[in-house]
Amino acid sequence: MLAATNRWWRDPTGWIADDPDLREAARAPFRYSTDVLSDLTPGGLYVLRGPRRVGKTVAVKNAVHELVSSGTPARSIVHMAVDGLRSRDLGLLVDAADGLMPEHGHRCWFIDEITGIADGWPERIKWLRDNDPRFRTDTVVLTGSSAADLTGATKALAGRRGEATAPDRVLLPMGFRSFTRLVSSEVPSTDLPRSGSLRRIPDISHDTLKEALLELAPWQDVLVRAWESYLGCGGFPTAVAHFAATREEPLALRRSLVDVIHGDAFRRADWSQSQSTDLLRRLGAGLCSPLNVASLANDTGIAQGTMKRRLDELREAFVIWPCYREDDLRPKLGAQPKVYFTDPIYATLAPDAAVDYSLLSQQQLGMALLRAAEREAPGAHVEFDRVLHHRTATRKEIDFVGPGFGGLAFESKYVDGGWRRDALTLRASRWRGVVATRSEIDVSDSDVLAVPVALLAWLVDS
Repeated sequence: MLAATNRWWRDPTGWIADDPDLREAARAPFRYSTDVLSDLTPGGLYVLRGPRRVGKTVAVKNAVHELVSSGTPARSIVHMAVDGLRSRDLGLLVDAADGLMPEHGHRCWFIDEITGIADGWPERIKWLRDNDPRFRTDTVVLTGSSAADLTGATKALAGRRGEATAPDRVLLPMGFRSFTRLVSSEVPSTDLPRSGSLRRIPDISHDTLKEALLELAPWQDVLVRAWESYLGCGGFPTAVAHFAATREEPLALRRSLVDVIHGDAFRRADWSQSQSTDLLRRLGAGLCSPLNVASLANDTGIAQGTMKRRLDELREAFVIWPCYREDDLRPKLGAQPKVYFTDPIYATLAPDAAVDYSLLSQQQLGMALLRAAEREAPGAHVEFDRVLHHRTATRKEIDFVGPGFGGLAFESKYVDGGWRRDALTLRASRWRGVVATRSEIDVSDSDVLAVPVALLAWLVDS
């Protein structure tokens, strides 16, 4: 298995042409890579999380390529996908690889989909870090698709993660800026002085945003069209590649993701596939509204405890994310959260799903804010405490607020008019406000600005 997986052992320079994961990525009409594993500290133990099919394995293979290209001995790098193995097999893996690697020097381990091991893998990794002198000081990257399993593992591995900077990483579907640069022939230059510098939400003020919008104005039509394409396609690399090549919807990926949710996220549940898709349909219909678990359970004829477990499993698999109500800019866990999908494609998995682009636009604005927060604090996504919503005393809602927003609040109103009523709620709040419209711009008010959501997402998203 090691010989079949670690092709760079045979050919350190030409292996990428034969690697099935990189060969599939190379068939895309563009080259897309992330920097999620670009700054590994020797001796660190990293955890990389994210939904299935988002590109974690390709990110690992690209990291291997960078290491080999920079002079790391090819035989000192090991990769293996271990889903379906047992925890004791991890010790066998280290023993088997040890006899094939250089006797001395630093080593790098990439152990893929470790959450597919169901019988106590964190304890086995902990044991290896404690008792194997070389493995203790090696660089180790663990990847998986279950937030719950990996969150528990980070606690078990405390004190054994070396000098790693930001050891917890999350790989999410690609953001709007990356999507637009890959599928559009005309895009704003990243060298524009003002619009290129507003990546941090606290840096946004009335004056800086007005200057950035003036810079982006020549591309407004391009960005608005790209945003609507993004809402239909989403950010999974396979979906984006299919859209870039054909301008068609990625039907094969949709079928694959249904199988992933039913067979992976719900692997412990005695559910039919129709129950899985029915739950996705109902979540899509209630998008952007507070979720009443008891009502959802009653409507589907399922026990409330069972429904809560199914929702937890979708959250742990990165299919959905909760936007909690804020209480002094902290999550109010006892209140009903809003529930959004992590990517637009999830909203279309049910065969007769009704897609409302205004709701998807609100969802993707929230995801843009989440990705911005993840850049500032890698690994923070799974805490769900950086992007929240606010409910006023009169039970009106502001879509997105957060402790790292620098006193800014965001309201999604995907229209070309009629947004000023929503601005009243923002104006009466303790925050400066931005209303994310479809294409209308109004920066005449110093407290509440109207900004096309596509331009706003281009500024803050990755």
